[in-house]
Amino acid sequence: MSRKIVLIAAFGVLAVAAPAEARHGGSAAVVEWNRMANEVAEAAASPLAFKEPRAMAMLHLAQRDALGARRADPTAAAATAARDVLAAEYPGQLEEIDALYAAQLQAVPPGHAKRAGIARGRYEAARILWARAGDGYDFEGTYAFGSRPGDYQTTPPFAGFVLQPGFRFARPFVLDAPGALRPPPPPGLDTRAYRRALVEVARDGRINSTTRTADETGYAVWWMEFAERSLNRLARRLVSERRLGLHGAASLLTQLNAGLFDTYVAVWDAKFAYNRWRPYTAIRAAGIDPAWESLRPALPFPDYPSAHAAVCASSFTILAHAFGDRTRFTMDSTTAPPGMPTRSFRSFSQAADECADSRVKLGFHFRYATDAGQRLGRRVGDVVVGDAVHVPRH
Repeated sequence: MSRKIVLIAAFGVLAVAAPAEARHGGSAAVVEWNRMANEVAEAAASPLAFKEPRAMAMLHLAQRDALGARRADPTAAAATAARDVLAAEYPGQLEEIDALYAAQLQAVPPGHAKRAGIARGRYEAARILWARAGDGYDFEGTYAFGSRPGDYQTTPPFAGFVLQPGFRFARPFVLDAPGALRPPPPPGLDTRAYRRALVEVARDGRINSTTRTADETGYAVWWMEFAERSLNRLARRLVSERRLGLHGAASLLTQLNAGLFDTYVAVWDAKFAYNRWRPYTAIRAAGIDPAWESLRPALPFPDYPSAHAAVCASSFTILAHAFGDRTRFTMDSTTAPPGMPTRSFRSFSQAADECADSRVKLGFHFRYATDAGQRLGRRVGDVVVGDAVHVPRH
């Protein structure tokens, strides 16, 4: 069983079909490949946790750059770039990949423009695959559990397992280095800030909490879907509804997925630099409740900062730059509890705040970890929007 499947099983997540997405012809060659990338990644169930956002960033970066060719059909260029990246990353799903490719190419009239588009797409796909080879996304690394108070300890059901500590050394797409935006250390165990956060998560994040409201319990579970799925699904709908066209869609989805990948790298750098324990360990060690359990099992890596708070913050920052923060929207989630299929928001920042809060209500994180995650994510989002994502030339 792959490690990603193990994580899903621990969450109690049931994969369900996403609702049909609105499509606009101008961006279909990009939107449909984004959807396909999510689908083949789910089918492949790679044990490498960060393969999906990396593949999606490469796919859209190749598409975006392929669309700059003169006299080349844009659909042929975008489709070929996407097909070649996905085929290289997920060869086991080639049948589904080539079916979409054939359907998109069939709609392009034969001639020089089609041939030129195919050639440009192949070139850009090869270039990004070459540029990202050996970037360290698949480095497992090593880890030894510490014994000091505050050191991260294994939590059920992940006895002795830590998820890919070596990923902290992966090469980002935009950030200068994994630790370029490293947040300051978490509060010391003898500080008021730590004690306040400890009491809060012990009260509101426990499995049988009497202070967590029904809505908070619902959205804690609702936000558990992996961000590379839920946020790309939202982005597909937004770029279609706003009619961004091929280049606009490819540019935004490049930013979104490069931001996701770089945020994960920056978070992993900080998590393993500070190696801070989860609430599960801290609450039991403090004697607050020796049998304390979180609403759902926490994932197998250190607490600080919160990865989910960070990737939500970076993604919603990028979407706010594109559409304006005060954009009203509705999202769905494959981890939605009964009676809560969607949630609606009046702004991207409101959604980012709720996403971060959900990790405290789950009992996964201290509040200072979600606050630091949000600050880090916003900084990554601003950097990604401000600095063009690029591929080195041969």
